[in-house]
Amino acid sequence: MKNILIIGLKVLLTSVLFFLIFRNMDINNILHLIQNSSLFFFLLALFVLVLQNFVAATRWNSVLSHQKIHIGYHKALSYLWIGLFFNQALPSSIGGDALKGYYLYKRGFSAVNSTLGVLLDRVLGMIGLVILVVAALPLFFQYVDDTIAQSGVVAISLASLFIIVILLIFDFLPKTLFSYRILNGLRLLSIQGRKLIFSTSTGGLLILLSIVIHLFSIFAVMLLSQGMGMNLSLVHVLMVLPIVFLVMTIPISIAGWGVREGVMVIGFGYLGIASEQVLALSILYGILTLVSTIPGIIIWFFNDHLVIKKE
Repeated sequence: MKNILIIGLKVLLTSVLFFLIFRNMDINNILHLIQNSSLFFFLLALFVLVLQNFVAATRWNSVLSHQKIHIGYHKALSYLWIGLFFNQALPSSIGGDALKGYYLYKRGFSAVNSTLGVLLDRVLGMIGLVILVVAALPLFFQYVDDTIAQSGVVAISLASLFIIVILLIFDFLPKTLFSYRILNGLRLLSIQGRKLIFSTSTGGLLILLSIVIHLFSIFAVMLLSQGMGMNLSLVHVLMVLPIVFLVMTIPISIAGWGVREGVMVIGFGYLGIASEQVLALSILYGILTLVSTIPGIIIWFFNDHLVIKKE
């Protein structure tokens, strides 16, 4: 009942966001922009996102190895792609992550290690985003002179940094709190997160991979914008998109739909980009993301009876 309520709220919020975004837009113009976008640039952007998944699998496989979970790169890529599809296809944005953890558990690894193996990868992704957001702050202040926008970006950056720091020092809280299962889980995440991030052999490389993975997404959006004939510079997308992706990590809508469109319209609006163009670009990117995860459902359909087999 609780899950149904949460899904219902996400559907409602997504619908409300789209209503608020579209109510003052020229829908016909948006559809025209999408329909007349370049197929060549769409396919090129699709190639970039597919390539991104191979890099993401490299990071996740390394995280799993740190947790003494050895499944090999091929299995890590397969599970990751399945998870990406279900994250996009299911109303819950964590559905794919839960499935990845389930597959690890069914291979004989403990529920705790399987869960940590998924969550640590998420934490690394968030760290990469926060680094990009903070690095782009000087550009944002240079190009956007609106104090409300500046304060908002700073607040998002500080809040994200605060969450990461809390996650990494959570185990220093009084031990009496850890009798609760969820808090004990956060304690373990904190301990393993520090071990992984501050590891001299892999920590820095994994953070670098996290940044590169997000840069793939940014590059894909750049390609889509070129295919739509938009006048977006690299500076523009580096300023706005990391913030967009960071806000999308908050699981309040279906696969980030509505949130992505709203933040992109507002962010690029400060740079003088037409709202209809930005909205069309965001929708096209959402479609691109979904298309890029299709191999996940193919892998799941043909190999699901094999991947959940205990070894």
